[in-house]
Amino acid sequence: MSGAATPCRAFDPVAWRTRVLTDGFAVMPGAITGDRLRLMRERTDRLTDAAAIPESARALTDLEPDLLDGRPVVQRVRKPYEADPFFMELARAPELLDLVRPLIGDHIRLHHGKINVKAPRVGSPLEWHQDWAFIPHTNPSLAIVSILIDDCAQHSGPLQFLPGSHVGPLHPHHHDGVFVGAITPSALDLSDARAVTGAAGTVVVHHPMTVHGSGFNLGTGPRRMLFFEYAAADAWPLFYGVEWREFNRRMVCGQPTDAVRLEPVVVRMPYPNPSEGQGRIYDLQRHFEQRHFVPPSADVG
Repeated sequence: MSGAATPCRAFDPVAWRTRVLTDGFAVMPGAITGDRLRLMRERTDRLTDAAAIPESARALTDLEPDLLDGRPVVQRVRKPYEADPFFMELARAPELLDLVRPLIGDHIRLHHGKINVKAPRVGSPLEWHQDWAFIPHTNPSLAIVSILIDDCAQHSGPLQFLPGSHVGPLHPHHHDGVFVGAITPSALDLSDARAVTGAAGTVVVHHPMTVHGSGFNLGTGPRRMLFFEYAAADAWPLFYGVEWREFNRRMVCGQPTDAVRLEPVVVRMPYPNPSEGQGRIYDLQRHFEQRHFVPPSADVG
């Protein structure tokens, strides 16, 4: 079943909030268009060219473990807004904040961002997971925004969601006492999984508890997605300390606060993990054996 939708002629924030709170995610085709879409694609091209990674992005770039036709391939660019200020400008764009405000309020911090590059044949899948398992906060006022940088079809390894899974439970992401950032597929009803396909510029917003994942790209071009994780200013991360000035530089709307809103939330810390520190999802999931997304039979150069 596809998660694609018909573009809205007039944005209704109440209806949008209802859609997200009902299904745990909602899709807005054509949210990013024109020069902003063109610039997003051009700047992404620059950051994801493995043969010419700019100096500003080198420490933020992860490569796929396998080569594609003998050449390295970028897997992810972490914090692209630190590599190119365009991406912080995009995080503040009204086209995105208008989709986030009805969900978490007017005072918003960019918690994190990344560009995931799912290259054909060698692009790593992401097993089923909930973002909340990685990023627990003092309250659940978070919204994760995903932007299609490329056109995405069913064969491109699209992002898939389980409708209604945001109401819980928080599934175990630990196996044998170690946090590997993945849910055992047999614990899930995958019969109603919805794949988000559409044209570049399509935006998806999901709740931090919504179960999602993505498989292999069986197409011929990359399936790149830009992710912005937004949090209400009074939602504080529970798993790392903050540097006050840097923390507040990531405010994209409204005002920062030192008042923390506490709500009864289910939290299990993403520790211990196979490596020191929190770890990256791709690295963590390599230690997970009960996979749902099985690699296609193809020669890898």
